[in-house]
Amino acid sequence: MNNDNKRQLEQERKELNTLIGKGVSFEIKDVEVKTQSRFFGLVKKHIRNEVTRKYTINEPTLATLDRLSREWVEFAIDDDALKSADGMNAARTLARTQAIRCARVIAIAVLGEDRLIPVPGIGCTRWIEDERKVDELTELFARTIKPSRLYQLYSVVNTMCNLGDFVNSIRLMCTERTTAPNRIE
Repeated sequence: MNNDNKRQLEQERKELNTLIGKGVSFEIKDVEVKTQSRFFGLVKKHIRNEVTRKYTINEPTLATLDRLSREWVEFAIDDDALKSADGMNAARTLARTQAIRCARVIAIAVLGEDRLIPVPGIGCTRWIEDERKVDELTELFARTIKPSRLYQLYSVVNTMCNLGDFVNSIRLMCTERTTAPNRIE
């Protein structure tokens, strides 16, 4: 590897670390409906307000990474069906079945550890997932995110997971390393 490639690789690593450290923010436009009572509460008027909500995807903790992996494992794509003559119907079916899962992945990444609720127990605290919070955000993202934006956000989630460093750290912990000392008995 020459010096230019090493510098470029180092530059990419610095940019990745900066991205991971600061997180990536994005905005969603949504509609809020407020109800106003008129004529002593006999008539109700619904007023629609457009609001912009800002969300940030930060580097996930190991628990969030584990939860994201549980969603990723459930993705199933039948390549043969997509390549067949009825490929367009297969693509539509795939979009229908996996769109909500993609929105859920983004919701889990945005919430991070905020999706967990502490439940006190005897001698310890358990953490359970706040399904209502995850479902609300999943529904919002499914309703407002367009497919092109979904792809960008999904790529950001993959980048923020920093799977390369995670796998390298696991590899370093592996007992059969080339630099591990050989036991002589």
